[in-house]
Amino acid sequence: MLLLSTLALLLLSPSAAQRGSDPTTFNGGSVLAMAGRSSVAIAIDSRFGLGMQTISTGGGGDGTAGEGNPRIVRLPNSDTLLAWTGLYGDGMGFAEETSALLARKVRRAGGMGFQRGATDGSGGDGRKLGPRAIASLVSHLLYRRRSAPYYVEPVVVGLESVRVPVVASEGSELMLQADSSRELQLQSIIQASSLHTDQEVIPLQNERNVVKQKLYKTIRRPYLCGTDMLGAKSTSQSFVCSGVASRSLHGTAEALWRPDLEGDELVEVCGRAFVSALERDCLSGYGAVVYLIQAVKCEDDGREDVQILEYVLACRND
Repeated sequence: MLLLSTLALLLLSPSAAQRGSDPTTFNGGSVLAMAGRSSVAIAIDSRFGLGMQTISTGGGGDGTAGEGNPRIVRLPNSDTLLAWTGLYGDGMGFAEETSALLARKVRRAGGMGFQRGATDGSGGDGRKLGPRAIASLVSHLLYRRRSAPYYVEPVVVGLESVRVPVVASEGSELMLQADSSRELQLQSIIQASSLHTDQEVIPLQNERNVVKQKLYKTIRRPYLCGTDMLGAKSTSQSFVCSGVASRSLHGTAEALWRPDLEGDELVEVCGRAFVSALERDCLSGYGAVVYLIQAVKCEDDGREDVQILEYVLACRND
């Protein structure tokens, strides 16, 4: 009876050899990304192993855990971060090919006369590549190699610029008053050009018209996207997990994440959820780094810029 029970357990549960033969978990590694209020945090670990054997840890809690970690990539001409988990060699080749492809497209756009850089005060004279466009490019790159795929699961995070209308309230709409003749002219122009969606003429009791013009503003909205090795995208407005500890990460992130977290709170929540999940998985950990992408206002011209901060966390298994 005992022999039959042992055989049943061996057949129903995957063995260590079967788990180690999986290309996506052979080298270990985990990634967790969380969204906050105009900010995004992404955490990665530093362990590189061959199955159960740990080869290197990339430093510990002495401030060197984030140096030279190939699992996080700062893409050219963009404030977007790309992290990946999976087979180490495929991940290195995937990161290099993605960076080269983006650089080639930027050079081609510059040669055709399109502006480079960013208009948000970050040092350029054009627009930077947004995270949504980069996620589509990554998905296309992975699907194009479906016959000989990269055994990686990338995660793309960043802040995208979105134009939204101002909430209607006292002083949120521009009130323009004019003479009756000017108002009639303006009303005819509005009706002729079909601009009633943005402007509206309201008659008042004193026979004077008030033109209400809706105001729009540009905000920075978090964007989180994870894909599988064939490029199937999965976006989320809360958090995205990837790697060998993804099951534990889903549990801790679901329990700790809250909407509209500020930058410092987001780093603390993301780091606590990430470290708690790593302590429950032997193929991850040995150093963790959290990168915070947040929008800040420039003191010179008042425009919004994007800055990326790095926080090194201490783990018990360092």
